Formats: sequence, C-alpha cells, structure tokens
Amino acid sequence: MQVERVVRHQRMKPNRLVLFDIDGTLLHGGGLWAGSFVHSLNTFFPGSEMPLVKFGGRTDYHIVQECLSHWGCSDEEIEAKGAQILDFYLNTVEKSVRSGTHHEIEVLEGAMGLLNRLNGDPRVRLAVLTGNIQRGADLKLKYAEMDSYFEMKVTGDDHWDRYELPAIAQKRAKELGLGEFQGKEIVIIGDTIHDVNCGKKLGVRTIAVGTGRGVDRDELLAQNPDFFFHTLADIQPVLKAIIEDLA
Repeated sequence: MQVERVVRHQRMKPNRLVLFDIDGTLLHGGGLWAGSFVHSLNTFFPGSEMPLVKFGGRTDYHIVQECLSHWGCSDEEIEAKGAQILDFYLNTVEKSVRSGTHHEIEVLEGAMGLLNRLNGDPRVRLAVLTGNIQRGADLKLKYAEMDSYFEMKVTGDDHWDRYELPAIAQKRAKELGLGEFQGKEIVIIGDTIHDVNCGKKLGVRTIAVGTGRGVDRDELLAQNPDFFFHTLADIQPVLKAIIEDLA
C-alpha cells in the first residue's frame, strides 16, 4: 500500500507553489530579534534617533536603507554599511542564544499542522518568501524546527524590494525543477499589506492572516486578498483556499 501511494504521488504533477511569509505568519520572534536589529543600527550610528519605520512586510535591506537614508547617508554609504549592519545583528542574536538566552521564537497556532498537511500533498511545493535575509530566515526556521519543510527560499538577499520577490520565486521554482507555476497556481500566505500587494502585482493567489503584530486588520482587508483568516488554527478551510480553483 505504501509503495502504491508513493508511485501515485510521483505521477501527480504539482499545481501549487505555496510561498509562506515567516514573521507574523508562521512565527513570532521575541524582543531578542527586534532588539538586536536596533542595537546593530545604534552600534554603527551611535546617538542617531530611530525613525518611525514599520518593519512588517519590508525586507531587512529596505529597513536599513530607510533608516540610513533618514540619517543622511548616501547610496554608496548605505550599500557599504547595509550588509555589515545585518551581519552584526544576526551575530548578536546567535551570541545571545549561545550564552543561554532563549531564541524567543513562538510558533503560531496552526502553522505546524498546516505545514504537515501540505508537506504530504503531491500537488504542492512549499517555499518561503520573506523579507528576512537568507541567514536570518534560516535561523528563525531552524529554531522553529520548520526548515526541513521548504524546498526553496526567496529572501531579502534576492532583492531589497519585497514586490520583486514573487517573480523571482516563480522563476527559481522553474530553474530548480519544482514546476512551472502561473497566476493563481502561486499562493502567497502572509500577514501584512505588502504580502498581499506583492502577490497581486504578479496576479497570484493571496491569503492574508490576522496574526501580525501591529497590523491594522481593516487596512489589510482593504487590499482585497483572495482569502482572509484570523489565524491558521482551523486548518481545513485554509487548505481549501490553497487548493481550490479560482476563476
């Protein structure tokens, strides 16, 4: 029976590329992560007051770019310092964890169950689409024990502009032999307006979840995602939203 199921699954062509955001969708990072990010900025630019920058849905590079631009840095300075700031940030996180501080990753309700259900579905390819740089994404998924679920990661290393990432994911999936996916066959699941709108730019299926911290739910719904769920806890309707065909 097991052999028959494996053979049947091998013959079934994947028709969904499911791209998960990380922060606010699959997990929450505690104060260690945000605090280390701000600490890194302050280390390189001591005495500079943090501008009012919204972190949610932005790439790490975009956040750094906006802060340094606010502080009067040139494009050349931003390019030179950006990678150093982000490297220092993640070094700080890892050092804290090694010294005994908990990694402060909270897996959100329903996230692991949804991944387990999708992971066993031959119609689906699982990937990450996140504003985190690659190293940060790897660390968060490692601490959440989720890393093994994903066949591909598209991150802030691939482009500083979140809105360019879906097209990169589509192209990379083809290059890696995961499949050729078009339109609503591509599914973005995220918690911010940027997750929804970067997907709409490419005409993909968008599923918004109301688990993001500091996200205005009315503003999120105003972006008209294809589906909205308060959380991922009720797995069956989310699965249906991913798999069902849309006109």
